[in-house]
Amino acid sequence: MPIDYSKYPANWKTEIVPRILKRADYKCEFCGIENGFEVISAKIYTRQHGRYSYRTVWFTKTDDYERASALFTSKKIVRVVLTIAHLDHDENNHNVTDDRLAALCQYCHLKYDAKEKYMRACNKGMI
Repeated sequence: MPIDYSKYPANWKTEIVPRILKRADYKCEFCGIENGFEVISAKIYTRQHGRYSYRTVWFTKTDDYERASALFTSKKIVRVVLTIAHLDHDENNHNVTDDRLAALCQYCHLKYDAKEKYMRACNKGMI
């Protein structure tokens, strides 16, 4: 989903993002993977409570993927892109402080935001 930069401070892209990325040494602050690193993204389909869904797993080594490849239905190469996460999920706060922000890869960022996005969807009657 595209980012609505109107919700962010004017200096978000020019000052805040570069500062947080530098603080994190251009690595995900949760899993440690480097910005720009290529991983194998694989999907495994699961059934839970009578519903089918899929889970995405990242492999940083080809050998690891090959050992488990029989379990997965698809794979693709993905380049890691670090993004800046609001740890309190308040992207409208323009008085943002660095301790409320973290440089996260897209995998960790989506995982971190999942519960909050689900709750917002429930509150809007979408679920």
